[in-house]
Amino acid sequence: MNKEDLIINECEELKNLLIKKNKDYGNSYDKTLDEFGIQIGLARIEDKLNRLKTLILSKEEPMVEESIIDTVFDIAGYAVLFSIYLKEQGSNKGGK
Repeated sequence: MNKEDLIINECEELKNLLIKKNKDYGNSYDKTLDEFGIQIGLARIEDKLNRLKTLILSKEEPMVEESIIDTVFDIAGYAVLFSIYLKEQGSNKGGK
């Protein structure tokens, strides 16, 4: 499989995961940002980046079963949700 096919497959998997999780969580991402502000979008991504660092750098087995791939997918998912939220709000500070 070439890189392009791999990218398509990963994006398809992420799309399916985001749709399922958004239904399960009742669009809680947007609701949380509406209530607490867009900084929460950064906080969610930062939490996952910290989790990723811990998973990669820790020599101990994690107490919760979450793989590095799961965490990377969560980061990508939060980035997509954040992008959608910002576009819906008409916010694009520093961009076009």
